[in-house]
Amino acid sequence: MSAFIYKSLSVLFFVLMSVCIKATGDQIPLFQVVFFRNFFALLPLIFFIYFLKLNIRSINNFKLHLARAFIGITAMSLFFVSLRFVPLVEMQTISYSSVFFISILSIFFLGEKIGYRRIIAIIIGFIGILIILKPSAAIFSNYSILPLIASLFLSMAVIVLKKILLTNNNILSVWVFTILCTIISLFFYNKSWIWPNNLDLTYMIASGFLGFIAQICLTKSFQLADASVLAPLDFSS
Repeated sequence: MSAFIYKSLSVLFFVLMSVCIKATGDQIPLFQVVFFRNFFALLPLIFFIYFLKLNIRSINNFKLHLARAFIGITAMSLFFVSLRFVPLVEMQTISYSSVFFISILSIFFLGEKIGYRRIIAIIIGFIGILIILKPSAAIFSNYSILPLIASLFLSMAVIVLKKILLTNNNILSVWVFTILCTIISLFFYNKSWIWPNNLDLTYMIASGFLGFIAQICLTKSFQLADASVLAPLDFSS
């Protein structure tokens, strides 16, 4: 039951984070949005690590952490682009495809087993997504394809995360992911950088804190239950 509560909370806070990103419009460069989202999440993470006296030296599997950071920041960037060009409700609905991807990938890479009832539910859900997407040749010239691709990368990041959590603390895993994403985003720095106004800066700070809470809840849920079991809770978004 705890895993379902943590997962549901992560979905809630990810949606709230998306609302904050959507509220900034498209005037702030993408790399800057990604940077602020991760940088402002580092602040509460440092406090948590200090307060809980977590041992940073216990972190291992750095290759998996790095892989998760690159996959995760790709998914994050695609989702943020989607928020600028796709209505929030439509974007969230299309992102349900991650349920399908996670369930399939967890079978092959995590050895998890899913029952026939869950398979039927996932297939029905995916058919609903296809109806919304209205698949045709035109879909590839439509921004609606972006959250679909982002969901695939998100699903791969979840699988890597599940492997990381076998030997790593969940909060330290979030800290490594966040600091790596902050650093990676700086590689895309260019002259388009602008200092946001007070309202947009507030939204950026809020997105960092909300993303931090969502990541903590997400990693904790995956410590407690299989990825394929928790994936359908994404429909609550």
